[in-house]
Amino acid sequence: MRKTFTSLIFLFGVYFVNAQNDTITKAITLSELSLETLMDIDVITATGVQQKLSEAPSTMNVITAKQIEQRGYEQLADALRDIPGIDFIHLNGYAPTLIYFRGMYGAENLRALLMIDGIPENNIIGSNDMAGPAYSLHNVQRIEVIWGPASALYGANAFGGVINIITKKGEDINGLHYEKGYGTFNTSIDKVMFGVKKSNFDIAFSGSLYSTDGPTFTNRDPNYTGSYVNKAYSLNSTISYSIEKFKTTFGFRSYKTPMGWGTFLNSPTVFLKLPPQGNGNAGLIGLLARDIRGERSGLEEAYSNTTYIQSEFTPNKKFNLLARALYRETGIGNKSYAYLTLDGRKLIRVPTTNYSNQVRGEVFANYSPDEKQQFSAGIQYYRDDVEKGNRKINLDTTTVYLVDGRDTLFNIYSTFQRRQFDIRNNFGSYVQYLLNTNLLGRTSFTFGARYDYNNYYGSPVSPRIAIINKPNDKFTIKLLFGTAYRAPTNTEIYQAPPNFKLKTEKIKTYEVNLIYPFSKKFIAQLNGFRNELNDVIILGNLVNLNQDKNPGKLNIKGLEARLDMGLSKNISGFLNFTWQKAKGENLITHVKRNLPGIANVKGNLGMAFRINELLNVNLIGNWVGERKVQATNPYGPVDGYFLANCVISTEKFFNEKISASINIRNLFNATYLDPGIRAADGGLYSTVLEQPGRSLLFKIRVDLF
Repeated sequence: MRKTFTSLIFLFGVYFVNAQNDTITKAITLSELSLETLMDIDVITATGVQQKLSEAPSTMNVITAKQIEQRGYEQLADALRDIPGIDFIHLNGYAPTLIYFRGMYGAENLRALLMIDGIPENNIIGSNDMAGPAYSLHNVQRIEVIWGPASALYGANAFGGVINIITKKGEDINGLHYEKGYGTFNTSIDKVMFGVKKSNFDIAFSGSLYSTDGPTFTNRDPNYTGSYVNKAYSLNSTISYSIEKFKTTFGFRSYKTPMGWGTFLNSPTVFLKLPPQGNGNAGLIGLLARDIRGERSGLEEAYSNTTYIQSEFTPNKKFNLLARALYRETGIGNKSYAYLTLDGRKLIRVPTTNYSNQVRGEVFANYSPDEKQQFSAGIQYYRDDVEKGNRKINLDTTTVYLVDGRDTLFNIYSTFQRRQFDIRNNFGSYVQYLLNTNLLGRTSFTFGARYDYNNYYGSPVSPRIAIINKPNDKFTIKLLFGTAYRAPTNTEIYQAPPNFKLKTEKIKTYEVNLIYPFSKKFIAQLNGFRNELNDVIILGNLVNLNQDKNPGKLNIKGLEARLDMGLSKNISGFLNFTWQKAKGENLITHVKRNLPGIANVKGNLGMAFRINELLNVNLIGNWVGERKVQATNPYGPVDGYFLANCVISTEKFFNEKISASINIRNLFNATYLDPGIRAADGGLYSTVLEQPGRSLLFKIRVDLF
């Protein structure tokens, strides 16, 4: 870090000396865009066709490329933390962050659909990892976030929310750009982007590399190394060719995240002959979190590869047709492993791996006979070759090693059994109709429904209705009703009791969304919602239900308030607040209790300042209220916390070729905890999860041409 600060001081000193002689970049900042223009940003995720954000038949938020840059968002969780209606539990390793839309605790990372350029990115087997350090945001044009169900358009798993990451195309990148970053915990970041549009071709390429030792939680182990990331990488490329009425795109993307298991499970302090880690944790069983035998404490190597080709035909302004074929692979690399003890005496090396693939074909069409009507329809088929959970192993019980002359370590030379898999075939089709009228000013009606057939879970139908009224040019009222379903994953299916067939989780959502600009400087939004979940699949010991069955019922209601401010050319800000209340019920025992793991109240505040066309300063605060814990958890409620984050970035200088930034997370070094997951009784799962203190990241960007 000393080298980082020396470089920072030198760089800023040179910058201010030369600033008057350099041409200052006139890049548009958030404060320079009128808020009305921001509300009219075109989005595509809500209906599959471009429309203004204020007219989309969903409650939505858009995170722009400029916001990503100036607020220092490195990963998806960074960008989502500042918007309302989303809760997090950070594992600082495997996963690595659990994301819950609108109070829907449970089904870790399985109730939101993650897409990149409209193509699903969720793990095919249904594991809990979502995005993470491999998914750098440096190549992102915008992130479109939908609260609420979208199965009427996207089918399975567009359940509690949809995240669609729209990447930059060659025309957006327009050159070669390189970033280098250094930070706390021996963090190192490399990012590159290349893009060009010439004649009929648009070519874009981006890549990233991320490594860190990660925070050290010494209460778990003085030699803790479980939160490392070792060269997580991303590769993204697209080549598009346009001619007359056709545009064809070939794309490939690959992500791999070799990382430690973090705080996913308890620490085996009894085995290590250490004092208990505290917070009511027994330390008898758990994952080793220190290096051993010359290798890392553990390794979880999630990966995802996608190859696709699509062609778009637009003969006129009224009709559009998109056809796409793709192939995906997801899994955990076969070098992954963990060191586990179940009795505090013997340590077991447990290798883990899985592999699944998907072949998909889809066709979407949109037709607008006039300005008042729009018809949309689509058909889709995909075939999943999905493994039956993590691969079974052949235990190695003959080879035994002594650890520190006292404890046994075995299963070192175990081997994987033959891969076992299922073939899941799914056919889906949807229709959608949009009608614009002059009723009560201007009112649009959106009706849509999707039918799916899956050879495991049957034939769900997902309807939705949206009414959007603009009584005048300023005020927007959205009335939304939607349904969705979440398919049981193979991991859940094969953990369920024998001969028990899991149903799909189901949700109905009722929403009211109000948008009103008080002036050109202030836009306010208020969202009210009610979520009704049935046939909830239980993992662990949530609301005292048996594992992996469908007897759960959840009811969640809440309010989200937002205020976006453009106070002047150089000052802008935002303020949001979330209130939510969630209850779960066991339909067999009829036991009811409040849902754990989420805050009933939370809020975010941010201010951005542009100083003399030289620096951009962003200050953001995140406040999370008290969170309840599971009935099995002896810890009790987890205290709320407030975190402050600061990002200082320069404009471009040295002939508009170089810029720099410093990102300070947890500015005041606050101490805080997240609730433990699943049973969280202090045995296998920790009662609470420790979180890191202050961290810094310094980056420099060079625009080569």
